[in-house]
Amino acid sequence: MEITPAERRPGRRRVREVAVPYDALGERDRIARVVAFLGNNLTAEILHVAKSQPGRWRDGTERVSERNLRALLDLDYVIARLLMLWEPEAARAWLDGDNPHAGGRPIDVMRLRGSIAVVAALDADETGAYA
Repeated sequence: MEITPAERRPGRRRVREVAVPYDALGERDRIARVVAFLGNNLTAEILHVAKSQPGRWRDGTERVSERNLRALLDLDYVIARLLMLWEPEAARAWLDGDNPHAGGRPIDVMRLRGSIAVVAALDADETGAYA
């Protein structure tokens, strides 16, 4: 393996790609949490996959693609934040209700634009900000 001039600069480390084991971040546990909270159909709808796919991921019969894994980790984070603030029933109601901080129903915002706006809305609600 040849070292390029950029890698010869002082203080520059060579980065080596390392294969991470599939379940190193607890993906199956995270998938199970997301599916338990949202249900198979809603999880699939948010991630734009077939309704049977989250169940196959949870059971380990199918691996999650890198793109879907990132989205699942985002969903898991949002759910964890919701459950830090409210009981599960109230957290589900928050996701399904209109939220001016998110610019609509948080569940729809997650489906269409991802988790960033939903996390910002959670931050605003947690601090008591008014929209």
